[in-house]
Amino acid sequence: MSKEAPVEPSSAIEPAPPSSRRPMSAPPPLPQSAPRLSSARASADARFAEHMLERLAVGDSAGALLAAESLLLHQPCHSDAHDTAQMARAELRKLYAGRLGSLDGVPRVAMGPEGLLALALDFRAGLLLSRADGQTSLNKIVESCGLPHLDALRILSELFLQRVIVLD
Repeated sequence: MSKEAPVEPSSAIEPAPPSSRRPMSAPPPLPQSAPRLSSARASADARFAEHMLERLAVGDSAGALLAAESLLLHQPCHSDAHDTAQMARAELRKLYAGRLGSLDGVPRVAMGPEGLLALALDFRAGLLLSRADGQTSLNKIVESCGLPHLDALRILSELFLQRVIVLD
């Protein structure tokens, strides 16, 4: 009596021939449920991307940033939109900081309550004004206010241009 090893069923999975295998470096295919851009949407986004790049080319950094962020909502991996947003943010940061001078400057409120009420400022401007105590630098205000840095710089530069704050 000899014991023979059990025979494996012939339904064992055989590897696919090399020509039909997906290369290891290729990403996996998208599932059927993944959203796909329609050709009309892709065409509209391409035209919009051209407009975004035109805004950047003519120096409209705010318009280019707005367009890039809008495009990124629909196409989060759009490389031109990422690059445009990064360049536009850098240009706007330079513009706002240039208006304010050194971010080491210390702002203080230059208007009385009646003047402030006449401006109808939003809550973000009010938040920044509450920190303009004549002792805290612009840099510290921007870092600690909880707003995105670019938004805080924009609001502070607008307050400076409106002469709501002055820098010591």
